[in-house]
Amino acid sequence: MGGDHARPPQCSILKPLRSHIAFLLSVNLALIASVVGCDSSIQGALLENKPPETQLSIQDESLLDNFEEGDRLISTVRVTWFGDDSDGFVSGYEVRFFVESLGDSQAEWQFTGQTDSLFLLPILPGEIISDVVFEVRAIDNESLADPTPARTIFPIENSPPEIKLSLFDLPPDTTFNVISFAWTASDPDGENNLKQIDISLNDSLNFTAIPPEVDFLTLLVDSVSPGTVGETNARVFLGRGFESTGINMSGMKLNEVNTLYLRSVDQTDTTSTRIEFSWYMKAKTADVLYVNDYRRAANSVIRAGHLNILSDFMPIGMPIDIWNITTPFVTGTSGNTPRSGLLPPNVQPTLEQFFAGYSYIYWVTSASTDRIATNNLPFAAPVMDLFFANGGKLMVHSLIGMPPDPTQILENAAAVMMPMTDLVTFPDSLRPSLRLATGGVISAGGRTLPSTSQPLPELKSAAFLVNTLPFVATGSNIIPLYEADYRYVTRLGSRQGPWFGSSVVASLSADQRIGLFALPLFNDQTGASLITGANGDDADVELALNLILESLGFPKR
Repeated sequence: MGGDHARPPQCSILKPLRSHIAFLLSVNLALIASVVGCDSSIQGALLENKPPETQLSIQDESLLDNFEEGDRLISTVRVTWFGDDSDGFVSGYEVRFFVESLGDSQAEWQFTGQTDSLFLLPILPGEIISDVVFEVRAIDNESLADPTPARTIFPIENSPPEIKLSLFDLPPDTTFNVISFAWTASDPDGENNLKQIDISLNDSLNFTAIPPEVDFLTLLVDSVSPGTVGETNARVFLGRGFESTGINMSGMKLNEVNTLYLRSVDQTDTTSTRIEFSWYMKAKTADVLYVNDYRRAANSVIRAGHLNILSDFMPIGMPIDIWNITTPFVTGTSGNTPRSGLLPPNVQPTLEQFFAGYSYIYWVTSASTDRIATNNLPFAAPVMDLFFANGGKLMVHSLIGMPPDPTQILENAAAVMMPMTDLVTFPDSLRPSLRLATGGVISAGGRTLPSTSQPLPELKSAAFLVNTLPFVATGSNIIPLYEADYRYVTRLGSRQGPWFGSSVVASLSADQRIGLFALPLFNDQTGASLITGANGDDADVELALNLILESLGFPKR
């Protein structure tokens, strides 16, 4: 009871198993030895490499019967394919396509590692439809090609390209010697189907081709002598980077209406509907530009007064170009009028190249600092660097106004460009304006300007001036010229007194490139002088302006 159970002897099972294992080991060792010890015991012929197979996702060998009469594909199609190799792997594919009627003699296979792509299928020039054979064959890892390429025929139809002018880049209907155009060209068959853009000036039949990717064009006419009439050449520049082409388009009419024609052309020489734009081009006749930016209906009075000063200073008979950017006019004192529509929409390159064509600019504006978005000079100032780099000189007549947020002056390109450091600041108890009473002193302090030998004359106000402000002009880069005897008025008008803040009203940049005069010279209704000499002589005002122009380097008689 509780004793060990009897077990069969272990050797009865293990003995035959060990004998079997030993036999297998001896056989395997013998086989290994025979393989290692023999060089040519395996005999027979190697199997020949089999070519790969290729299939298109489109199973039909021709799609000609799949479409109704007149219903065809556009010439840009996406094609998908795949391949298989039974004794290796597919390393890539070769594709080709050709017009069926021409055969494949000129169609070369092109290798690709992709299994799909977008193709622009060919249509013969002058044709509208085409039947295009498309073939693809797989290539295996031993460079063997499928001898029976997958194939189909695409019935395609060409769609005419399109072109339209960019509404955001339309030039004004009157320009000087520089004008730019922008457009959008497209093709239902794909961008690659566009061949060129055709342009023509005053000729709707004969065109000059430019690359299809170009969507911006500038025409530049060189200066001509005053009184020149007839036609001249316009140089063609492409893109907003003002890339020279060497193309000269003939037939530009000076001081007349011109028309530019445009059309897009596709690879089949099919053209879009022709579009056109007409404008009046004024001839550039001078090296001095007067900018009439006094945006009030009575601006002609102001223009006459300033042109008299400028003409009397310059050599007799020297021409002056006049650029009018006054409309729409400002009404009242709000200044909420949009920027002038007479400005080109593109400051660069259009306005930049326009300014660069002059050596001297005399700019008279009713406002430049109060509203950045609507004043004209802040729009133009950022692209005047090329003008200055060419040695240009600028004289600005501008009233100084306070913007709704005084810190906006730091964002005003005109204020940054002009010889001024900052606007004056007012305590909360004062109105944001000062008064210059009749007879108020406008003092030069005996200053003599660089490049001149005569001191600036002392001046005074000939009328009661409001809505004018002085400005701050400090630092080594600015030369203050005149300071005015302003008086302050409290916000409620109950108290007034002398103004002890900055009272600079005229200045010059130390490099003698830019002059600024911030007081009005004339009444815009009557033309009467608002400033006179300290002794009552109006000639002193003209003398003061002449000395500033002389220091700037304006041509003098």
